[in-house]
This record gives sequence, C-alpha cells and structure tokens, in this order.
Amino acid sequence: MTDRSTTQVDVFVRLLDHTLEETAAEFGWDHWHSLIRNLSTVEPADWDALPAGGGRTIRQIVRHLGMTYLMHQDRAFGDGKRAWGALDIDGIEPGESPDEMTAWLRAAHGRFRDSVASLSDDALDAHRIVAWGGSLEVRRLVEIMIQHALYHVGEINHIRALLQGNDDWDHEDMGRDEPT
Repeated sequence: MTDRSTTQVDVFVRLLDHTLEETAAEFGWDHWHSLIRNLSTVEPADWDALPAGGGRTIRQIVRHLGMTYLMHQDRAFGDGKRAWGALDIDGIEPGESPDEMTAWLRAAHGRFRDSVASLSDDALDAHRIVAWGGSLEVRRLVEIMIQHALYHVGEINHIRALLQGNDDWDHEDMGRDEPT
C-alpha cells in the first residue's frame, strides 16, 4: 500500500507548478490553464502589440508577473533588499525574444516556488512581509500568488485571442473553420 499523505506545502508547490506549466501528457486536452501553455500560443509580434482599446502588452504582463514573484520572494523569504524594477536573476534578464522572456519567467517563478518548497507546514502560519507593505500569513501569500498568476493567464489569453482574431469558445466556432 502506498503512503498517500501529503503536506500542505506539497499541495501548494504542486499548485504553483501547475500554474506555471501543465502538459498534455499529464492533463490531456485540459492542459491549457498554465502560463507556459498560454505563452506558447503567442506569436512573436503579439508580445508587444495592443488590441484595440488595450493598455498593456503581453510582454508587460509577463514582466509584471515575474517581478511580482521576485519581489514577494525577496520580501517574504529573502533579505528584503531587492529594488522594484531589478530584473536580473543570477545573470538572467527578461531579454527581448519570447524564449528569453519565458526562461526569465520560469526563473522568477522558480525562486518563489523553491522558497515555498523549503517550508514546513507549521511555517505556513507565520506572518511574512509582502511586497506592497505590511504582512500576511505565508499560506495567504501563496494563495494570492496562485490567483495572481491565473488572473494574468486569462489576460494573456484574451489579448492573444483578440490579436489573432480567434476570441471565441471552441464550441461556438464563430466562422473561423469551414463547416464539415
């Protein structure tokens, strides 16, 4: 019989991992919720394009999300000295290409994720400083970071869909495909 006990930290780490990347091998057709999956559908020209009425590009959203991972990791788990806008992660910069931006986002996410993974369940109740000031229980900070990433996944997907002209549901097909 296999031991199925899982710590709360293990659950949070698994959720953080899935927020970053869900593969078809693991999740079948329903693997499209993650950051990496959604970024993989963004054309290079779409990274800096604004849809009609838009105010932020996909690149700006990815940079914001990565910076948020870095700032919360630094304030809650690090020395608290990272300046907002400091993008370097051990020599990795966001870069200009989608691949460079994605590698940087992975590194920023990894910093936060690894800090959470190093905790015990008891440490989830501790209050830590957050990037916007004040403090929160670690468990609430992790919940917020998971929600924050998913919020921006939706934004990225919607901007991409508007730019590519395919902002519909699979079942609606809004005339993009030839009828069978």
